[in-house]
Amino acid sequence: MKRSMPVKTLSDTRVLITGANGFIGRHLCRALVDEGARVYALRRTNAFSSPSEWASHLDIEWIEVDLCDSDRLKSVIKDTAASHIFHLAAVTTVDRGFEIAQRMIANNLQGTINLLHALEATSYTCFIHTGSAEEYGMATAPFRETAFPQPVSAYSASKASAALFCDMYHRTLGCPIIILRPFLVYGPGQPANKLIPQAIQAALKNQPFPMTSGRQTREFTYIDDLIAGYLKAALTPEAIGHTINLGTGKNYTILEVVEQIRQLTGSRMRIEVGALPDRAGEIMLYQCDNTKARHLLDWTPETSLTQGLKKTIDWYKTVLTR
Repeated sequence: MKRSMPVKTLSDTRVLITGANGFIGRHLCRALVDEGARVYALRRTNAFSSPSEWASHLDIEWIEVDLCDSDRLKSVIKDTAASHIFHLAAVTTVDRGFEIAQRMIANNLQGTINLLHALEATSYTCFIHTGSAEEYGMATAPFRETAFPQPVSAYSASKASAALFCDMYHRTLGCPIIILRPFLVYGPGQPANKLIPQAIQAALKNQPFPMTSGRQTREFTYIDDLIAGYLKAALTPEAIGHTINLGTGKNYTILEVVEQIRQLTGSRMRIEVGALPDRAGEIMLYQCDNTKARHLLDWTPETSLTQGLKKTIDWYKTVLTR
């Protein structure tokens, strides 16, 4: 593997994205096209959803490949000759239990290793691996990148394992890898099974909203801010070899977030606190230290929770009235 020269702009740059049809991937695709990059978007064969109207007007080359198919993956990597790789593909359920462990190992860990091995014979500038704030688990908040991972689910354990492999490949083989750990992301187009979309839709329909105790704290990063962090990382050679938190550093209780959604929508939604049990191994205090992102990437999230919720609510109002 040879490292290609760093660039100052992604215009006319060949970039490859895994997980391109996911929530973050869709927004990243749009941003990269706007930057003038040549985008190769990988999606799994027979994936649940296909690129639809959101991508119809974008100049993107879609490639079907399963990251578990190492031979096909090597061929794709060779043909695209991408200098920047954004790895977002993952199975993301945070369900507890033994039954999903094999899926996590095959997709999140082995898929990442296969992708890095496929890149071994190529020349590329950087590989940006998408980690997860879930990796910190039971560590002491605010979470710093040097904290030892204490995962509480098969998902977070698989992501922590993949990050360890990425770090090892950088230290041992000199692979130009950056690990980004996004903290809870939200915004227009997020899957409807996540907290904020669920609460917004219930509020707009004046429906009851059953929830847990709501005492657990979380921090939420607006999607546009997160994408800005990805772009800055791709253009910062000094970030190679680092793990970097991308989060606001400001946390709120879940109940505070749901209540704010009710107020912003002027809804008659009844919030049913305690109707659902807290999850086993629930992380009660969830907050990041984003010092490294601010200093190394010159990245600071610009969207407050209230601003981001208003934008997301406006998007849902449009979608629900179509």
